[in-house]
Amino acid sequence: MDKRYAEMSPAEQVERRREVLSHIQARPELPVDRVVSLLRGELRFTLSEYSRLTGVSARVIQDIEQGRGNPTLGTVEKLLAPFGLKLAVVSSRAPRSIPGGE
Repeated sequence: MDKRYAEMSPAEQVERRREVLSHIQARPELPVDRVVSLLRGELRFTLSEYSRLTGVSARVIQDIEQGRGNPTLGTVEKLLAPFGLKLAVVSSRAPRSIPGGE
């Protein structure tokens, strides 16, 4: 955990993770760079810790967070997997009826 913050108890850590994951899941429109930044920052991981946890280099994580990266789907999956998250495609507009469909 990032030493700039007071240490949290295990119960506080679990609650914080639930809050962050709920926030992310309620906003599927968030861009990948914002999700990665939220996960790392709000859960108080240093770049080095998040890198070790995910197997993605600290430089790549930093580039993604700053909007300079162009991660592959595999990289995004590695960054989300430790938190039980998966990348998904979500419609940005209301569903249309299909001609001839029910």
